[in-house]
Amino acid sequence: MKSIALSIFKNRISSRLDSADEILLLTIENNRVKNSETIRIIPSSPLDKIQQIIELNPDVLICGGLTQLCSRKLQDTQITVVPWTKGNAEDVFKQFLEGKLTEPVITYID
Repeated sequence: MKSIALSIFKNRISSRLDSADEILLLTIENNRVKNSETIRIIPSSPLDKIQQIIELNPDVLICGGLTQLCSRKLQDTQITVVPWTKGNAEDVFKQFLEGKLTEPVITYID
């Protein structure tokens, strides 16, 4: 099984990882969703938010904009990060399963 985390705002990928209010955590097996959970993240700082995501231990994190600070914190983990993603969370997840999401050249928001 593999776990996929999507940083979301309502039903869309949040525009920035450090401003996401929720993480949609999906457990998949054989390209089928086995479990889906929406986790509210309410930390006191962006680093606390990233730490909470790391503690969820997803295999993949799909998110919008990524600050250099967030990127550095995630580099020390085994989490594959797919940043700069936009759109409806369900559509983005389907694109991921179909292998249509590629990791773009990383630029940062400071």
